[in-house]
Amino acid sequence: MDKSLVFRRKLFLSLILLAFWVILTAAVALYNLVLGAVVSALVAAISLLILARVLDPRISLLVIIKLPLFVLVLVWEIIKANIDVALIILSPRLPIDPGITEYKTFMPDDFTRTLFADAVTLTPGTITVDMEDDLLTVHYLAPRHLETIFAREKLVAWLFAVKPSG
Repeated sequence: MDKSLVFRRKLFLSLILLAFWVILTAAVALYNLVLGAVVSALVAAISLLILARVLDPRISLLVIIKLPLFVLVLVWEIIKANIDVALIILSPRLPIDPGITEYKTFMPDDFTRTLFADAVTLTPGTITVDMEDDLLTVHYLAPRHLETIFAREKLVAWLFAVKPSG
């Protein structure tokens, strides 16, 4: 691997860890910043030494910048789905119409497909039962929950800047 790329990765990871350190310590005193910088650089060097071969190249700076918003949107959708499922369960009529459907995704590789399948499963009312290539088998509690599948796919596509093929 190119030495400048390794250095940039260590520097980038060190800066992220230092920012996390400052947030956790809630102090910007010189002592805390120096200690945080040293610890961050050490952790970054050791982490990249151990994990360099397994880090996915798609996890870029842009993905890391988008990640907090992705998590916030996903958590909000999970909260809304939890309320919806709770209302279904608490309703005396129990308005469910469960079923299983197959969904063909445009995600290009296993990494993004798995993240998409996990996002579907995390949202109450739907669960990914099986995934083979680009075909997901999804169980749903009510037909209206099928709408959330496409929304999850768009969210993952936004995170990794994936465009639908065709």
